[in-house]
Amino acid sequence: MKYWLVYLLFLPVWAPGQQYSIKVNGGYGSGLFNAGDTIHIWAREEKLTETFQNWSGDTSWMINPEEWHAIGIMPPRNVTVTAEFQDLPSGAKLTFERMQGRDTLKPVQYYFPPKGPTAKALVWIFHGTGGSFHSITDQIEGTSIVKKLVANGYAVAISESEESTYRRDFDGDGNLRWRYVASADNVDMQNIQQFRDTFVARGYIDPLLPNMGLGFSAGGAFALINGWFMKFARGVSYCAPGSVGIADKSDMPSQWFMGFNDNHPDVGKAGNDTARIISAALDQRGVCSQFNLFPPSPCYPEYFRRISGIDPVLSAQIFNELMTMGAFTSRNFPKLYPDQIKGIVLTSPSKYPALSSLTAAQIIHLDDQLIVLIAGHHVQSHFNGRMLRFLDEACGEITTPYSDLRSPLGFELWPNPASHRLFIRLVGVQDQKISVQLTGLDGKLIRYYTRDHHQKETIELNLPESLRSGVYGLRLTGSLGYRNSEKLTILQ
Repeated sequence: MKYWLVYLLFLPVWAPGQQYSIKVNGGYGSGLFNAGDTIHIWAREEKLTETFQNWSGDTSWMINPEEWHAIGIMPPRNVTVTAEFQDLPSGAKLTFERMQGRDTLKPVQYYFPPKGPTAKALVWIFHGTGGSFHSITDQIEGTSIVKKLVANGYAVAISESEESTYRRDFDGDGNLRWRYVASADNVDMQNIQQFRDTFVARGYIDPLLPNMGLGFSAGGAFALINGWFMKFARGVSYCAPGSVGIADKSDMPSQWFMGFNDNHPDVGKAGNDTARIISAALDQRGVCSQFNLFPPSPCYPEYFRRISGIDPVLSAQIFNELMTMGAFTSRNFPKLYPDQIKGIVLTSPSKYPALSSLTAAQIIHLDDQLIVLIAGHHVQSHFNGRMLRFLDEACGEITTPYSDLRSPLGFELWPNPASHRLFIRLVGVQDQKISVQLTGLDGKLIRYYTRDHHQKETIELNLPESLRSGVYGLRLTGSLGYRNSEKLTILQ
């Protein structure tokens, strides 16, 4: 299990007083900083026809250069970085049609690469409670996720639960959402199979193309529970733990993105703890899992340009009004939820002319963005790179259209942080030769090791004494063709 909450594991110490510059091309966060400061930078807003790809330039100080919101420790030097964007395939867009499900016509949105059978996998996207087929793509964050998938070779299909289509609570649980029952007669599962059969019959996909599931809230639980039952190759859940019943049954690589301040009555801290427990249980059984706890994010004056119709001037005005009312800390981290902010604005609208001028649609998007900032109950794009990497190669399982995706090169390493010695235990791996590469976060090779591995052996490595404290990359490659990587913090 990979458990990731705190990006920053150490604070190097340098001589005080001297400041260094960060220049951000194609984004925000440029300025002067002390060496050792925690740094946040952000890429500019995505255009409709592109997705953020990665940061380039001097990125070795970054913890997560694959994310549009990057974090790191300021090094004792001036740095320049550039936000790189990736164009979507020419003409790429979601196609809408009403497609026959088990019992009725259902709304379906889908995208297939021009050469359908060459897609990496078909990713099914599942909405939350009370949502519909367009709930995810109506949101800025959800649209960003879909574009990330499309730009990187995935086919995408989106529909809605049977209860949402009929607007009827068939199981009487008081909600309109997906049925979690893992049984062959589950109508939601049968609808998915019906749609897939249609895609195959039309020649959009190869019959062997893997399925993957990605969902928010109730849709996330469905991706984990029902995705496992339908033998999906991956399951990704935003803000839903799933069921503890899968902990000792599922063999599907599973990933969680839980909000640190999620206050939904069905989730909250208890739900976050449940997700972590399930992930740990899967890991103990040798099933690939990754638990991520999404932390609050600082705001910045240009942040609200992500919302259609908001220009740089209005975005800065909104930011300043939120700061004035006490919605942010001195370091620009959020401390109020949207409902609290609305109450303040309604009490004294004249004090907040920018916020009062927003349209109904802009207010909806503003609420969404504020919930994302505070790490509440919302799908979010801040971990798009991490999500993509999990779909591509969860625990070393390389995604190809015709592989069974179930031969991980899983490993545990300790201690982490390390100083002079490191131990690696491979999990569920056949006897083979293992190569270990210690790299900088820029990928530059620092030290190369090779070891013959037998199932019950632990690999012991002596780390170079010349290494400075910092975050490094550790990449393992097996002679049978699988690989995996993890970040390693070194404290000297």
